[in-house]
Amino acid sequence: MNTWRWFQPISFQVIWLACVLGGNEWLFIPGLILVAHFILTPSFKNDLQILPLIFLGCALDVFFTQIGLFVFDVFPFWLMMLWVAFVLNFGHSLGFLRRVKLPWLMIVGAIGGSYAYWISWQLGAVTWPYGPILSTSVIAITWSILLPILVRGDLYFRRLGYA
Repeated sequence: MNTWRWFQPISFQVIWLACVLGGNEWLFIPGLILVAHFILTPSFKNDLQILPLIFLGCALDVFFTQIGLFVFDVFPFWLMMLWVAFVLNFGHSLGFLRRVKLPWLMIVGAIGGSYAYWISWQLGAVTWPYGPILSTSVIAITWSILLPILVRGDLYFRRLGYA
């Protein structure tokens, strides 16, 4: 169990870097790490059953791409892999967010979400045709709503016994 406490958060950071820096060409790295996740996780069934939450994040990124807020050189399959890894965190290294009050959760979402996308933009993983101020503002507002929904969604599935 102690190894898991280190593996899970570090593996997410490695997945994030591989996805943002390597894009679709480095998908084997997050793929291997996610396979290891499901082999090592102490909560295999729970982790598997919360995966429908990834569709919310993927749908949001597709929406932002469709309206031109995000532009990618090629279809970002890596973004879907990143959403899988992110959603899995709610049952593990981000589990503490379940105890955070809504206003603080919204602030964490606004800052953390916009910062992650800003770094991705800085590293060239995504282009922002509307510029950094508008794009970051839209992402911050969106993530102030999205993070609480994801945290509550994870909790909802677990309380119903689906996860």
